[in-house]
Amino acid sequence: MHDPLMATHVTAKPAQLIVETDHESTPSIAAARARRLSRGTTPGTIHLRCLTPADAPHMTDLLERLSPQSRYRRYFRLVRSFAPADIARFVAVSPDHVAVGAFDGNLLVGAAQYFRSPECRDHAEVAVEVADSHHRRRVGARLVHELARIAADEGITHFTATVLAENRPVLELMRHSGWHIATTPDGSYADVVVTLPSGLVGAGLCGSRLEAGCVGR
Repeated sequence: MHDPLMATHVTAKPAQLIVETDHESTPSIAAARARRLSRGTTPGTIHLRCLTPADAPHMTDLLERLSPQSRYRRYFRLVRSFAPADIARFVAVSPDHVAVGAFDGNLLVGAAQYFRSPECRDHAEVAVEVADSHHRRRVGARLVHELARIAADEGITHFTATVLAENRPVLELMRHSGWHIATTPDGSYADVVVTLPSGLVGAGLCGSRLEAGCVGR
């Protein structure tokens, strides 16, 4: 069986597309400190940028703030902690992986990443997590759209993911994206293939990943 924490390509049950729950967890002490130290960005204003290995502490804090239900929906099991190797993989920058973060001030409140398929180079598995405190604020939608723009610039034409069949908000989000979505039921899961519009090429915030800091330094 596929380990969702590895999330290198689509096999049996890869990581799901986006986290949505009704639960709002209490931020960690580190998250509260990040809010207080926020400078240069108005709190409550979400801005996106590409993540690099230097963002490992931000990613760790985001994942620790996810509620148990959010973790289950993201990884299909209750993950209690994340190994440093997993965090490093989530913020790595390579031709096969890019991650975009959504920040509220200096606090990472969401992240989207793709893992390019080694077998089918124009396909990539996509995974997104959004802090419970920022659900229903279109953070996930913005992340997915921005990641799609970057992916299109890299020659990726399709996003793939497996979601829980009961996670209707995720499926509705994708259906309302305006993109072509193919959904195949598979028991308690649904396999999703998203065809990215050709017009996305050249439209991303990381139009040049080198200029935008999407290449690790």
